[in-house]
Amino acid sequence: MSENPVPAPEEAAGFGEQLSGMLNIFIDPAAAVKQIRRKLSWLWPLLIVGVVTATLGYLNIPLAIRAMQMNPPGGMTGEQLERSMGIIQTMQKVGVLASPVIMAGMLALGAAILLGSCSVLGMRATFRDLFSLACHGSLIGMLQTIAGFVVIRMKGDEIQTVEELRPSFGLGLFFHEGIGKPALAAMDYFSIFTIWYIVILSLALAVLTGSSKGKAFAAAAPAWLIGLLILVGISFLQR
Repeated sequence: MSENPVPAPEEAAGFGEQLSGMLNIFIDPAAAVKQIRRKLSWLWPLLIVGVVTATLGYLNIPLAIRAMQMNPPGGMTGEQLERSMGIIQTMQKVGVLASPVIMAGMLALGAAILLGSCSVLGMRATFRDLFSLACHGSLIGMLQTIAGFVVIRMKGDEIQTVEELRPSFGLGLFFHEGIGKPALAAMDYFSIFTIWYIVILSLALAVLTGSSKGKAFAAAAPAWLIGLLILVGISFLQR
């Protein structure tokens, strides 16, 4: 039997109400769902996360260039790197400026995956609500981006490799020695922010669809397992 019918979207709220609704995603999934069901509820979190991500990425470009100059990637010589530096800087700027669009596409893909999971498990949901849920959930990921930016700025000139521009907040912090790259990638994936996101996503999905928490967790699992599999797969290629 299918889950309870999905309520129709409410009218769009004012900015103050939208802001308070967005903040609920961090601690109160049930209250956040009330905002998620409103029209255009996805817009502000998407804009905020996109602007913050692009801004911090742009500010980190000089550090990335410096790290590449100190340790050229892919076996490049210093001379080869200098000849390619103009192209590299342009590509980095284009990548940073395009990141909000790329992120919106990834969130839409995540919502589509959630919709497929909900359909398989007989949970009633709409793509619009699930996309709004994904956009609100990305605010938690934005906190990790901000935390990483702070760590990078605190280290400053200590950063010498491109890898150090991606600080870890996962279990990999404690197990760098004696384990392979795939295991380390999996540990790094499960940062405090990722675990926070998984819990909030599952609880909010349960409220949104009127299903049990266990069923909601099962439906949400593919949305974050894909990211884990991609990181582990990349780590195999780097061995």
